[in-house]
Amino acid sequence: GLKDVEIKKCAGTGLVVDVWGAGAKVKDDGPKAIAIRADMDGLPIPENNPHLEYRSTTDWAHMCGHDGHMVTALSTI
Repeated sequence: GLKDVEIKKCAGTGLVVDVWGAGAKVKDDGPKAIAIRADMDGLPIPENNPHLEYRSTTDWAHMCGHDGHMVTALSTI
């Protein structure tokens, strides 16, 4: 539901996106804001946990914690 004009490129590999809520406007100095930062990359790390129910469905896993960053960011909008 975001418009292209709301997505800005940053530092060559990143994005900055302003997402505004649909709630009532606050009558003070301006809109309230919360900054959310998330990292994502794709390092090819072998999946070595065949016994885990939540293991990767491919031969590779993403083990640096950025999955949690992305889930947090995506769940806030």
